[in-house]
Amino acid sequence: MGPQLFNRPVIGRAFGKCRKAGSAFGADQRGSVAIWVGVALTVFIGCAGLAVDTARGYMLKARLSQALDAAALAGAKQLGSDKVDSDITMFFNANFPAAQLEATLDGPHVVQDLANNTVNVDAKASINTTLMSVLGFKKITVGAAASAVRGINGLDVVIAIDISGSMCKPCTKIEAAQSAAKLLVDTVYADPNPKEVTISGVTYPLLNIGMVPWGGKVNVSDDGATYDPDKVVTEPVGSNFTNPVTGVTQSDIYFAKDFTDVRLLSKPPAGWKGGVYARYIDDNNNTNDSDLKLGYGTYGGKSWIAYEPILPGQGEPINPETVKWDLTTGGTWGNGKYAQCAEAYWNDNGLAKTDHPTGTSGIIDRPSYWVKGNQGSATSQGNDCTPVPGPGIRRLLPVRNATEKAAMVTSINNLFKGVDTLSEHYTDTPQGLFWAWEVLMPGKPFDEGKASVPFNRTQAIVLLTDGIATGANGDSYKGAFGFYTTAATTTSHGKLGDGSYNNKNNRLKQLATAIKGANPAQGVKIYVVQYDEPDATLKALLQSVATGKNAPYYYQASSATDLEAAFKSIAASLSVLRLSK
Repeated sequence: MGPQLFNRPVIGRAFGKCRKAGSAFGADQRGSVAIWVGVALTVFIGCAGLAVDTARGYMLKARLSQALDAAALAGAKQLGSDKVDSDITMFFNANFPAAQLEATLDGPHVVQDLANNTVNVDAKASINTTLMSVLGFKKITVGAAASAVRGINGLDVVIAIDISGSMCKPCTKIEAAQSAAKLLVDTVYADPNPKEVTISGVTYPLLNIGMVPWGGKVNVSDDGATYDPDKVVTEPVGSNFTNPVTGVTQSDIYFAKDFTDVRLLSKPPAGWKGGVYARYIDDNNNTNDSDLKLGYGTYGGKSWIAYEPILPGQGEPINPETVKWDLTTGGTWGNGKYAQCAEAYWNDNGLAKTDHPTGTSGIIDRPSYWVKGNQGSATSQGNDCTPVPGPGIRRLLPVRNATEKAAMVTSINNLFKGVDTLSEHYTDTPQGLFWAWEVLMPGKPFDEGKASVPFNRTQAIVLLTDGIATGANGDSYKGAFGFYTTAATTTSHGKLGDGSYNNKNNRLKQLATAIKGANPAQGVKIYVVQYDEPDATLKALLQSVATGKNAPYYYQASSATDLEAAFKSIAASLSVLRLSK
């Protein structure tokens, strides 16, 4: 192969030959003029060719470098997968047409440095000389190399799935939701992104997934945990703390160890299912509320450093497997899955358990601090209370290997385990989205999310619902927004900061705005799937909740096939965000 271009000795020899020949021709007065003219022409042609072929070499070098740069970047995006070589070859060939340049190639040669998240590419190219060949230089060879560091992008995503009773009408909807959620996990796990990275001696997981099942309320316990009242411990909060619900001064708050890290305003009794009320006081003063605020804090005149547990017999149905309020027999207790609770009676006209019909064991007295809900009808005391969902919250945990992925899939498979799907048919979308936000973001009560990481990161919530946000007895808002009502336009609950009516729909909108942040392009991404519910008003609402009104952020899925396609598209979008940041 010929000399390496830009090798100074080689170029020097070529120029030296030109100078020597020129000097000899100018100094030598002897011999045949024709012979010297022939020699001189040969030398001068070769010297002229030096300039021409050097320019060709420079062009070849530039094209080779550009092609290797593009190839290295393409390979870096696929680093760790079996597509590295093929993508590098494709991008290199597209940018370096060897046949067109009449070049002979050696390469490109690829070296993957997984430890440093880098791909290295090099190649050589040769072309035949033109006029320089008369000086004995037959080829010009150039070489180039390029390196690209794979952009390290993390993904934190929480799947918030509606598990209200309508998801079991028919129950194939449940199966479709589970399949779609597992498809999303499979896709983001299988993408070519690395699963963890070590920077300055610290190892960071790059894929973290959480899940929040929700219906009429949320079970804030850890997924699979069992409540033990003997493990409840206290934490002192000083002598000046006033319970925002009761108005009573207390010096301690409570933790249910090995069950949930959520702080509690009172000690739950045996039988507590893990439900908590939204931090909302229906006092026509929305500056006092914290149901749309992350973490713990003081707002207005209320210090929300803990949550009020939903007590058995109050907002939780009494023995939901065997008891219901049976209006057909004149208001006596009967057997069945639809169950009554004290809250339902309080919200209508009852004040104490002595006001209830005979046989109401388990009903508790209405406390003095109770704010009556807005059920609007005495007959609503016959409506069942919505129970706390059986499955708890899966924290934002790493999914780095097959074992961790299998644990995530197990949580999805158990998504509807222990749920009384026939009676759990109310939809508290604001609280479903709120707890997904809590799980995603750093800070207590769920503190797995990192405030900052030394790499780019996408944070996202995927919200699936098949129903309109409705109120009910025993819901997270104590039935304050009425029984099975939607976007009531009434001033009975005051107005929100933007002047809109205070109802569940508008609270949901405000929550979504807070989650997305001032710059939605840089804030948390909200993906929404409206499943098997064609309501146009709901569509407009959920489109306003999502980061965008259309795919990949909003989908209306009318069938299991549509649902799978939606989750597949969302997963692809999340993977692309990890590649393109």
